[in-house]
Amino acid sequence: MNKAIATTALVLSYMVSNILYLNTFPYTYTPVEYPESARYLDNPYMGFYHIYGYTLKDEIVYASPEDVPNVPAPENRPEERLVQVQINLRAFQDRPLTDTALSQLDTILSAWCSTEYSLLLRFLYDWDGRGLTSEPQDISIILQHMEQVAPVYNRYAPHIFSLQGLFIGSYGEMNNTSYGTVEALQQLAAKLAETADPSIYLAVRTPNHWRSITGAESREGLAATPDNPFLDRLGLYNDGMLGNESDTGTYTDRSREEEIAFQNELCQTVPNGGEVIIENPYNDLDNAISDMRQMHVSYLNSAYDLKVLDKWKTTLYAQPGPYENAVGYDYIRDHLGYRFVLRSTEIRPDYTLMQSVLRIAIENVGFAESYRGFSFRLTLLNTETGETIDILPEEDSTCLASGETTVLEIPLDLESYPSGTYELYWQTLDEAFDEPILYGNVQVPSGHGYLLGTMSLGEAVN
Repeated sequence: MNKAIATTALVLSYMVSNILYLNTFPYTYTPVEYPESARYLDNPYMGFYHIYGYTLKDEIVYASPEDVPNVPAPENRPEERLVQVQINLRAFQDRPLTDTALSQLDTILSAWCSTEYSLLLRFLYDWDGRGLTSEPQDISIILQHMEQVAPVYNRYAPHIFSLQGLFIGSYGEMNNTSYGTVEALQQLAAKLAETADPSIYLAVRTPNHWRSITGAESREGLAATPDNPFLDRLGLYNDGMLGNESDTGTYTDRSREEEIAFQNELCQTVPNGGEVIIENPYNDLDNAISDMRQMHVSYLNSAYDLKVLDKWKTTLYAQPGPYENAVGYDYIRDHLGYRFVLRSTEIRPDYTLMQSVLRIAIENVGFAESYRGFSFRLTLLNTETGETIDILPEEDSTCLASGETTVLEIPLDLESYPSGTYELYWQTLDEAFDEPILYGNVQVPSGHGYLLGTMSLGEAVN
């Protein structure tokens, strides 16, 4: 018993000494201010996009990536970071793709993936609303095409955000098809999941397609089978968005309210986007913003429907904040996908870790999550010596849920750092494009990132 008491006393003594140390170690920290801006952010995997289509044939049409049309030079890139590339396989509806056709696919993807765009990739057999007559008459040919194209596009996986559809239906939208049965949908989706690189998101046209393929009623139900190939990978694309109460036939088995609630849960982990169509009250600015926020919309077609887009361009956003009286179109453009805003920082002792921690509060004011896990880096810059200390937190940007403020706690080993004055910088990095992610703050980042504040340490405090 005496030994146990002595051990307990020793532990308590250690804890008290550490607590006293954390409270007396000399440092001061002065955060800067973090006002929010209404600036457009040139970030990847979100925003408006254009569509470009290419037809594969058994002939050399594009001798090199430089010959592929419509691919802009970096200096001519519009204010968009996404592009939808459609590949029409109609010429091979009754036979396998040839090596020449696959080579052309590689040339097309090489051209686009050499740009700063990320891709929404859609394979289809129809551009004329004739899915039934354009697609193969035997599902085995579609499955073979899926197997043939996968090794080609997988080479460009870091630049492909999502594969839209299952190759079937008019315009690749999974309607007007011979393969709409649950059995056919599951067979096609399983092949796509098997052959596509796991880092590429998949997407189907409607919530009911998602439920038919997964056999689950919700993401929570699907999560009960953690090895399921569709968990946190199978999302949605909605090319009838805000067109009427059913999103022009997108919702058939449940009410609009139920399907938006379904998307609100599902699309916290998988992307959603598409086209807005048919000018009507459902796409009036306030209604559109409310629904797209719950649907977690990351991307929209910037060329369709122009009547809806023009309505947003002539309507002002009325809510208080940095976007008050801004053009509604600009508000929607800037909130598609993720939009991170620094809110506050502080350094305080953590008696559990027995260390000081930097607490960084970040709000994601965007409609959606980043989905791709961007890495974080904290840099301590010694203002006297110019030397830096880099700290790489374990978390990544997937922890920043849309509509929420997340507080990250980063341990600081203050005792091991040389005395001096430090500027603390925060950076969020996308590895695929090797670029920093911009935040929705007024501050312009330096090469080290966004300045959080200044810390004086040790003798520098006196």
